[in-house]
Amino acid sequence: MGYEAKKTEHSGPKRGRGAYWGYRWDAKKESNRIRRENAKRQILGARAEANES
Repeated sequence: MGYEAKKTEHSGPKRGRGAYWGYRWDAKKESNRIRRENAKRQILGARAEANES
């Protein structure tokens, strides 16, 4: 019956965990912190450029 069944490329879990190996809530907390820091740097950089000109 299923002796010659082949795995397809879509046989794995559909909701993968990406590259983070911890809990989802921990990954989200870290990701959100990094996102806020990057946004802050971008805003401060834009302000500095505006003040220079």
